[in-house]
Amino acid sequence: MNPRIPDIADLGFKVGDHVCGFYTEGGTSLDDIVVRYVSQGLQSGDKCYCFLDNTPLPSVRARIPLQLLKRENTLQFVQADEAYVPDGSFSKDARMRGLEGLVQGALSEGYERVWCLGETSFLVRNAVDMKAWFAYEAELNEFAPRYPQLIICLYNLDRFDGETVMNVLETHRRVFVNGIVIPNPYYIAANQFPGGQ
Repeated sequence: MNPRIPDIADLGFKVGDHVCGFYTEGGTSLDDIVVRYVSQGLQSGDKCYCFLDNTPLPSVRARIPLQLLKRENTLQFVQADEAYVPDGSFSKDARMRGLEGLVQGALSEGYERVWCLGETSFLVRNAVDMKAWFAYEAELNEFAPRYPQLIICLYNLDRFDGETVMNVLETHRRVFVNGIVIPNPYYIAANQFPGGQ
């Protein structure tokens, strides 16, 4: 990764970050987080990928200023099932290959950075094996710093129990809270996380 690629001071993101964030149906809005994250990425002239249950979210698209969409396909929405469970089941290795291909493709198109946002409600709907999922989350901590990219994983607190939320915290070095990124004291290195590398 090019160390000269600048971080994003406005939100506290650092290039190579793999961050978690939480929202609820009646509290912090998924739309608000997506709009803020994507708008910052687009403002920086970077490529943005959003892996969401409902794509594209009309409420999100309507709130992103058109002047930020400077290049065609700068912002891409991908259906979560298509991204994570294309064959009906989740494969950590297949997902890592797919994500790496997207990032490499964007960089080869001349983008300086890539912003990825993944919303995780599909895990419940598809009954994904959570041990396999958190092994993937742990591996993302090794993958994220390899490229000039920022990755945020969003979890709906109304859909996941306390044990799952703790696993989320244990597999992300930093957490998005109240609009900024802060260090996460619950993080466990991949080689120490059960099921990790």
